[in-house]
Amino acid sequence: MSAKKKVILIFVVLPVLLVAVFVVSLVWDGQIGKHEEPTTESQISKEEEINQMLLAEYQKSQSTREVLEVTTEIPELAPDDEEYDDMIGDAEEDAPDVTYDGDLSDEEEAIIAAAEEEAWKNNNAINYNGIEVVSSMNQVSFDGDYVLTLTEAELAADHPLFLQYDSRWASYPYGTGTMKSSACGPTCFAMVITALTDITNASPPLVATYSMNHNYYVKGAGTSHALFTQGCSDFGLYCNEISNNEAEMKAHIDNGEMLVLSVHYGNFTHSGAGHFIVIYGYNENGFMVNDPGSYERSCKYWPYDVFSGDINRIYSLGKL
Repeated sequence: MSAKKKVILIFVVLPVLLVAVFVVSLVWDGQIGKHEEPTTESQISKEEEINQMLLAEYQKSQSTREVLEVTTEIPELAPDDEEYDDMIGDAEEDAPDVTYDGDLSDEEEAIIAAAEEEAWKNNNAINYNGIEVVSSMNQVSFDGDYVLTLTEAELAADHPLFLQYDSRWASYPYGTGTMKSSACGPTCFAMVITALTDITNASPPLVATYSMNHNYYVKGAGTSHALFTQGCSDFGLYCNEISNNEAEMKAHIDNGEMLVLSVHYGNFTHSGAGHFIVIYGYNENGFMVNDPGSYERSCKYWPYDVFSGDINRIYSLGKL
């Protein structure tokens, strides 16, 4: 090769080739980047995002509550207080009379008591006349700290029963009261979320914290219905208000939805503040209820004509 050709090759052709290779590599890297696997963060499921959100809500509340606990004392509500909603307490003296001739007999009460005792021995679950009740109340070790997690049995249940007075969270603060006194709304919402989704952190105290942090707790009134109608979307659910009609209620249950009922003084509450309950099924005997204020009332069927007069509003929730 002549000296002239060598000069051209070294100073002209090779630089051009190097530049061309560099440009092609940039383009290739760009194309590869478009098809790379998502990062670990983007691989997080929607359910896990919600689980992390609930824990973050709790941690945020704790950073605030630590200051409040030093300077204030959360009072325990008495039955005469406006926000008192303890379903186990006595009826208000000035409450209207409610007649119901369908109360359980002593024999039936004894059967339920025996079934409840048997449940604690058989992995949290009983089947009482076709009603499956899954609750881990009093079965989880409690050493003075709040238990924020749910058991495997509760997570696996089709319709777990969470109770406000469960020792795991009964004294957990909610509003100006506690879970036991005032948190029927968040407890119902926790049951619906756990039953309809794969979210594992929707325990009653964490949902109650979410409710407070998002202003769904209204002082002097209790839990706002917006916890269900607006809060549902944060948990991958939809919510529609439906009419107080037996056929419509059954149609929504047949569609895989669960019902949250706002009820006034009557069969499910002796409180002027009202109460929330969950309905998840029905058969020829009546509707199946998960009442966060009563294990016993959750172990029986409820004919529509018995409780229809108690209903204020009905919300039907399903998975998006």
